[in-house]
Amino acid sequence: MLQLKTDHANLGLEDELQKLEAYTERLRGIYESGTYTQAECSINLSKDDALLGQVQDLVKQKITPSLKYSIVVGIGGSNLGTKAVYDALIGHGDLFDSRYNPRMLFAETTDPEMLVQMVAMLRDLTSKDEVLVTLISKSGGTTETLANFEVIMEPLRTKFGDACLDRVVVITDEGSKLWNAAHVEEVSCLAIPAKVGGRYSVLSAVGLFPLASAGIDIVAIRQGATQMLDDCFATDNLAARSAAVLATQSKNGRTINDNFFFHPELESIGKWYRQLMGESIGKERSLDGQVVHAGITPTVSLGSTDLHSVGQLYLGGPRDKVTTFVSSATSVGVEVPSERVFPDLVPMIDGKSAADIMTAILDGVKIAYQKAELPFMEVSLDAIDEQSLGAFLQFKMLEMMYLAQSMNVNCFDQPNVEDYKIETKRILEGTK
Repeated sequence: MLQLKTDHANLGLEDELQKLEAYTERLRGIYESGTYTQAECSINLSKDDALLGQVQDLVKQKITPSLKYSIVVGIGGSNLGTKAVYDALIGHGDLFDSRYNPRMLFAETTDPEMLVQMVAMLRDLTSKDEVLVTLISKSGGTTETLANFEVIMEPLRTKFGDACLDRVVVITDEGSKLWNAAHVEEVSCLAIPAKVGGRYSVLSAVGLFPLASAGIDIVAIRQGATQMLDDCFATDNLAARSAAVLATQSKNGRTINDNFFFHPELESIGKWYRQLMGESIGKERSLDGQVVHAGITPTVSLGSTDLHSVGQLYLGGPRDKVTTFVSSATSVGVEVPSERVFPDLVPMIDGKSAADIMTAILDGVKIAYQKAELPFMEVSLDAIDEQSLGAFLQFKMLEMMYLAQSMNVNCFDQPNVEDYKIETKRILEGTK
């Protein structure tokens, strides 16, 4: 599924790992219980067969032969994980090949230009069965999400009447205002376990239902996640090791974690991780209530593109970063032809595959980092497939729980995010 190398960032690692042993026992107990009563209960999602059955049953009801568009209406944890997996597996293909049906579209922030284009597309539909709208809000009251949903539904209701509501699936906390309103309208619903926060919810119905609607193998995703958990709790705990590196490097002043993906299709994985890290450990107060303003700033870089934009900064600039290189052991094959237009330019690429060239670039970057004495970790996926992606997502969610323990912060709340939400609603109500 994936391998982790920390050889070039091992300073003080063993001491940090020892501090996490008691937390491993807590996590193992929660995992063995299979329940959703503790804050870390998202680790039980991948082996929840009842959840899988509910998702698969609803997918069978909603997927039609004429389905063209699966629209995910959500923001933050309600869509970043789904988009990460979709873009990694299909995103490039859906840009170049119209045979990918259904195509998944994401209505995130309230972008007028995006909404105008989406509304125009929906007005051209000839049947309500050509679209599936998945509305996701854990709280049931997310401003951007509900605004986007109403805009999207207007052309569908105008054209097909309230019958189009059978093309909607709502995913929210059971008992939320959205859950109750959906039941009044007889709209299909799937519940998010109350203790599972948005940024840890990709393996719940939040991610599984829309991904399955696009034909992605959610069983394999769950298998990868479960295997990662089993391995971490039984043998080599990759998640604790990675967290220990980040915590140790942070104490040494390296408070930026650059996630350097050497596959452009993994960029959305980086954006998902950016929220996971930013909201989980960026905290004003510690678990003891002390003001600490803790955090590690996550950044996303793409190889080899960003070597030509920020490579100079990374190699020659401030020593405030620890880097995680992410690559895949396997890739599709395409080669530079032997009969070239400009055969005398860069002759060493003759007959080389694109993967060979990218591997050489990555190896060159790692050598440059070593010479500059810059700390880094390496994550190598076996392949860019469902099982490896499931393992990676679970690896990073578990890593974040360990990292929060090391930094003595609560990785499951986000009190400061509520500040802007409160002010936004006051402005819209005219009470500011």
